[in-house]
Amino acid sequence: MAKILLSSFFAFYVSLFLAGTSLASYGSVACQPIYGGGQTCVTTEKISINKTVLNPLKSKGGTTDVFVDNLSINDPKYAPTQTVKFQLTVTNSGNSTLNTVTVYDILPDFVDFVSGPGNFDKNSRTLTFNLSNLNPNESRTYTIVGKVVSPTSMPSDQGVVCVVNQSIAKFSDQESRDNAQFCIERKVTTKGGLPVVPPPSITQTPPTGPEMLPLIGLIPTAGIGFLLRRKSK
Repeated sequence: MAKILLSSFFAFYVSLFLAGTSLASYGSVACQPIYGGGQTCVTTEKISINKTVLNPLKSKGGTTDVFVDNLSINDPKYAPTQTVKFQLTVTNSGNSTLNTVTVYDILPDFVDFVSGPGNFDKNSRTLTFNLSNLNPNESRTYTIVGKVVSPTSMPSDQGVVCVVNQSIAKFSDQESRDNAQFCIERKVTTKGGLPVVPPPSITQTPPTGPEMLPLIGLIPTAGIGFLLRRKSK
């Protein structure tokens, strides 16, 4: 009986050791033994995603090639049929390797998908791809290219439309999200396709009514005075 109990205790502690080893090697938890037996495990992974959009501001040499977090309605705007670029950076700020990270990038309305890693689903407008073995303190950056739709596909009653591009990174039960906003300006035109020009500002002309007649009558008097002055010299 004593041998059976001893064997049972031995098997129990071996199973605990193997379980602790498998948890520690999996990398999703960090386990430490506690006084009196057993162990405590805490999650150590930290995943983050940063989404940016290219500033369409043009310089003498072309575009600025500067990616920003957001573009408000007061910032430079994209135009219909223009190419728009996004960058997303996934970072592992934990102390263990992330075996597989799944990234979802959801394109906004009025932007068609052009290129990027992974597979794009037209129905959900979502680009999906995986990152393998993202090491501690490692960051990986990806570029996604889209194209603004034609003017006929834009709202006819809105000159400016602001949209949001969303990105999601998932690992196990952890998730990180980030957005990038930008605006699209559609030039308002007439039925013939000509740009609508705002009316010119009206400037006030000097008064020329009856109240100016007394001043006009003074003009001959001023001329006679000028001639008499010259003769006196």
